[in-house]
Formats: sequence, structure tokens, C-alpha cells
Amino acid sequence: VQVPPFRAQLEKLLPATDYLFGNETEAQAYAEAVGWETTDVEFIATRLSLVPMKGDKAPRKVVITQGCDPTIVAIRGNVTKYPVIALPKEKLVDTNGAGDAFVGGFLAALVKGKDMEGCCKAGAYSASVIIQHSGCTYPPKPEYTF
Repeated sequence: VQVPPFRAQLEKLLPATDYLFGNETEAQAYAEAVGWETTDVEFIATRLSLVPMKGDKAPRKVVITQGCDPTIVAIRGNVTKYPVIALPKEKLVDTNGAGDAFVGGFLAALVKGKDMEGCCKAGAYSASVIIQHSGCTYPPKPEYTF
């Protein structure tokens, strides 16, 4: 988002975006790029959730992960925090792919009809599993059930 042509594309698509995912660093970089002068992730998520939607689309859901801190979800300016799965430091192997795993788990729960809490829970589980392995790998059979 620091490169104007990329930021322009994001801003062009934002009114049609139903779910916006990012992490705290990406959210803060966007805020800096647009001159919001804040690093408060809840505030940034709130502002992004309030960007008007196209036509009569449902409100945007802004989902910001924060590593070991709760996931922030903003909808219509209202923020809710969802817990992540705490792991002891010795179980952390590689955080590459954690964000993608979160989004994958979240979207899998969404298509199964789960609510926001269920989606964040599935996302947190997926991320917690992938960070316990080297590289973007996953065990042959996950233990999570919907």
C-alpha cells in the first residue's frame, strides 16, 4: 500500500469488498500511507469497515490478525475481539503462512455457515497448526471439526 498504484487499486476495490483480511503491520502501513496518523489497529479496522459499500451490499467485515494477540473484527464501526490459540514458545516453529492459514480456516467455516466467532475460531486453529511446522505444511489429518 506504500506504492501509489497498488493503493489506488485497493481503494478502487474496497467498496466491493465483503471481507478484508490483513495483519496488524499491513493495517498500520495502510493507515500511514493514507495519512491517518495512527497505529491503533482497532481504529484502523473501524475506519476501513466504514468505507461505503457499492449499491446495497451487506456491510464489509474487516478482519485483522495480530499474531498472539486477539483477532480484531470490525463491522459497521463496531469492533469485536476474538481469541487466538496460545501456544508455548517451544511449539512455535515457523510463522510463514500463518495469515494464509487463518484466512483458509476462516473461509472454510464461512462456507459451512458458521458465524463470525466460529470463523475466527477455525482461522485461529488453522494458523496455530501451521506455525508448529517448518514451511507451509500441514499434518495429513487435521483434528478440527465444524
